[in-house]
Amino acid sequence: MDSINAVVLGLLGGSAFLALFFKRLDRGANIIGAGGCIAALLLKLFTAVCAGDGMMLCFQLPIIFVGIAAAWHSIGYMQEHGRHRMNLYWFLFNLTIFAMLTVTMLNKGFVFLLTWELMGLVSFGLVAFDWGKDKVRQAAWIYLLACEAGGLLLVWVLTMNPEYVAAATVGTIIAFGLKAGFPLLHVWLPEAHPAAPAPVSAVMSAAMIPLGFYGIMVWSPWVIEIPAVGWTAFFAGLSGMFGGILFGSAQSDLKRLLAYSSVENIGIITLAFGLALLGRSAENHLMMSMAATGAFLHIINHSLLKGTLFLGAGSVYKSMHTLNMDVMGSLVRKLPATGLLFTVSGMGISGLPPFCGFVGELLIYMAAFNGIAYGSGGIFAASLTAVIALALTGGLAAAAFAKTISAVFAGEPRSEAARDAEPESLSMVLAQLLPGVAALLMTFAAPVLLVYFTAGKISNEIIKPLVYNACFALALCWLTVIFMLWRKSLSKRKQNSENLTWDCGFAEPTARMQYTASAFIQPLADLFNSILRQKKSVAAVKELFPEKAEFIVETPDGAGRWLWAPLFKTASFVSDKVKHLQSGFLHIYILIMVLAILLMLGWSFIAKKAPVEGQNSTVPAVKAVVK
Repeated sequence: MDSINAVVLGLLGGSAFLALFFKRLDRGANIIGAGGCIAALLLKLFTAVCAGDGMMLCFQLPIIFVGIAAAWHSIGYMQEHGRHRMNLYWFLFNLTIFAMLTVTMLNKGFVFLLTWELMGLVSFGLVAFDWGKDKVRQAAWIYLLACEAGGLLLVWVLTMNPEYVAAATVGTIIAFGLKAGFPLLHVWLPEAHPAAPAPVSAVMSAAMIPLGFYGIMVWSPWVIEIPAVGWTAFFAGLSGMFGGILFGSAQSDLKRLLAYSSVENIGIITLAFGLALLGRSAENHLMMSMAATGAFLHIINHSLLKGTLFLGAGSVYKSMHTLNMDVMGSLVRKLPATGLLFTVSGMGISGLPPFCGFVGELLIYMAAFNGIAYGSGGIFAASLTAVIALALTGGLAAAAFAKTISAVFAGEPRSEAARDAEPESLSMVLAQLLPGVAALLMTFAAPVLLVYFTAGKISNEIIKPLVYNACFALALCWLTVIFMLWRKSLSKRKQNSENLTWDCGFAEPTARMQYTASAFIQPLADLFNSILRQKKSVAAVKELFPEKAEFIVETPDGAGRWLWAPLFKTASFVSDKVKHLQSGFLHIYILIMVLAILLMLGWSFIAKKAPVEGQNSTVPAVKAVVK
């Protein structure tokens, strides 16, 4: 397996550097870049399945499936988007996949840190690919700050005295939480995704942000022994999933909404891990197993569904050259396959049964119900809260994607750009089919995969609900096929005619009679406006029969408004005061260096702890905790 992994990484790295030689030769760069990436990932799929490592597979499958689909989708999407720069695109894209796969093959250490840093730097280049736009440069800058802040924290944890378990745990969770998009640490997500090319957004949302969980498991395996971590994950998951979908539902930018949906789903996964740790602390092993299994399944299912949705958003942008849902409409006529895949994936990501997005959530629900039935005190309260929060979040997600699907694909065109939308590309449709079909198959394959990768050592209480859900999905598929065949037979028997229904005096329905995306969700946004704090701009109507009216709503990110904006404002104020130290006087520089040396010496004396007599000081205390 190691030799095959070396070939996989060699193909990715070699094709990345080889593509650089095809400057201004986009066709050659596409053949080398996309061909090398797809070949390497197909080979990696074989080794990943044969290895049978369940946890590693949960993080590698999204990289493989979404990576192949995104590479294929890039050929059509980047045709004009990256004209004469495809050599640079494939260099950055293949190195990103290279770094992501390498991270899943490594454990804690300096090489892991270097690979993690490489992943952040090359993906930053992809986010900043359209660097000529101001918003893109700002989004890329925010993303780079998040990556480097996480990297610095990992350096601090790596060089820390191993006896400081609490500090190492906090540093690790914050460092990897910046990548995963934990609450308050997610600010780069809604900025970077609209700025990056759609295939890049698909890879980052579907495959890169879940690696934050992998990093925590590898760097801090002792977290399962700390009850406070379980409660922290539980409350972080609650706020992340509710806040993510609430802010996402109020967005009019298609990819920004999908970015907040990723925050929501990361919150669901975090909540599940929190329930698993709480179940472990209460010695409720069935609750722990259900919650942990649900979390890992949701990682895979979210990746496949969100990859399909982001690629679909790329097809919409390619067709209309905008992401503003308020000016879309009726795109299902120009993008029928994209509309169907986006609709099914939207229902799946909303957690509606029996789609694959419901599979993982079903086990999380059952873990929470188990906590209600057999838990007491805090466990009972947390489980009850989890059930209510999951149901509320699912309802908000269904509302958000009902708005999205209806505003983008249904109704009448709301602008000239929607009327003149370009038809979809076959290659981009086929690229969406790969994760879309894989997501459908996961509904049926989930029970089989769990039994296989756990060697049958999994409770029947976990398998049974997945089997029932698969049977329900199979029955629904058969009913859908029968209905379509019946409808087709009816159309052959009689001649159909189209006429306007009674229209209350209107001669012809127009787009002005239907809801825009912002109007559809506005009653719900007004209900939660104390949290959203929307900025509304209304153009005053001065005529009796105005020809034009304007209503603009903006929903800035809550974490940016409440935490990061005041924090950076304070840092800017302090920097303005400190800059006077750079006055050019040598004695001030010497004084600063002396003070710094004294502070470091003082810290070393305080932090250093003498080893206990008879104890081997080279054995980290962490090992005792893990045992």
